[in-house]
Amino acid sequence: MRKFNSSLFQLLILANFTLLFVSCQKDPNDIGLNLQPGSDRMDLFVDTISVNTYTYSESRIAADERSISPLGSYTDPVFGFVKADFATQLRLSSSNADFSSNIENADSLVLYLKYNGQYGDVSVSHQIKVYEILKDIYIDSVYYSDYNFEESDLNLLEQISFVPEQSDSIIRVSMPQDLIDRIINPANSNYFSDNNSFNEFFKGIYVSVDDQPANGSILYANLLSEESKMTLHYNDSLEFDFLINSSCARINMFNHDYSYASSELNAVLDDTITPNQISYTQSLSGPKIKILIPELGSFADTTNVAINKAQLIINVESDNQFAPPPKMTLVSINNEGLNEFLTDYKVNTTYFGGELNETQYTYTFNIPFYLQELLLDNSLLNNGLYLYPQDNRVSANRARIFGGADLDNPMQIRIMYSKF
Repeated sequence: MRKFNSSLFQLLILANFTLLFVSCQKDPNDIGLNLQPGSDRMDLFVDTISVNTYTYSESRIAADERSISPLGSYTDPVFGFVKADFATQLRLSSSNADFSSNIENADSLVLYLKYNGQYGDVSVSHQIKVYEILKDIYIDSVYYSDYNFEESDLNLLEQISFVPEQSDSIIRVSMPQDLIDRIINPANSNYFSDNNSFNEFFKGIYVSVDDQPANGSILYANLLSEESKMTLHYNDSLEFDFLINSSCARINMFNHDYSYASSELNAVLDDTITPNQISYTQSLSGPKIKILIPELGSFADTTNVAINKAQLIINVESDNQFAPPPKMTLVSINNEGLNEFLTDYKVNTTYFGGELNETQYTYTFNIPFYLQELLLDNSLLNNGLYLYPQDNRVSANRARIFGGADLDNPMQIRIMYSKF
């Protein structure tokens, strides 16, 4: 342990809060270290704190009205089977559409789905199925990732075999003739006066894939792209668009089957007793990591401590096939068991951290205020933190994290602190 000089505890805390708001150039975890009157000297220490990590399954997360809707399935040799489907409403591109009198020849009705990127083995084909939803979904309702339709809620419209192509990023599905006939039927003309009426007539689509028993991939469907829509082609050269936009109810649905996962993952999943050497986290409501810091209690029990700098250092295993998340989220757990943003995040999101260092393969979070709060209220120590991919509702990344019990690259906290 190395020893330095620093200022009074009160000056340290005041300087931390003040300079975080007025300085965008200086690392907020180093502030307050040069504000020491010559007569007021305190000892500053540098040390590491061990943490305990555990892998918890995630049963459900809110997954409606997201920017991206993952679609696909694959079996990961470590994390097991994962699948992503979605549902969405469609809306009229203009009100008072009159198909019965304007259409001489309905050529086709095509669903276009723009996707931006993918995760996994894109050389494997997907069997994509598009269903008509027969029950109402609502944009002002909350839907979770474990939402499922009953068989009676769906009517299969079409299915295609699809292999992602490097030169294209559009999924095209031709809708059946009977749906075209319903749209242009004069008896249904009243349903195209406005969107409320249209959603009574056509409540939306559910897009799914068949399960992949081995390799596969997840595509990132961008439903808010102008290219994502259903288009009626008629009279040889005319078109009418049924839109997917921010006014549509949209639901992302995810499914995991850990019976296909590695024995190493299953051995630690939801084990709340034994700290992990390797912890596991995955997007799409996959596992998350709980972090406890029992060693911090000894600081509060023995002396008064001011935290000057604290970094949670997380080492991640590299994987050539399945890339880790580009950014992680770290939240505290309150007394009700709910997630809360850390004070460090609220004060300065830029310096809070969480981005993947692709050179060192590490994530770093700056958490001095959080540790100080734990010292001030020792009862919060047992609550802990949750770590998971930031985009866990819209991406498929996963990671094997070296846990606090790993001997070579343990997750740990590096701190500077003053005793007074």
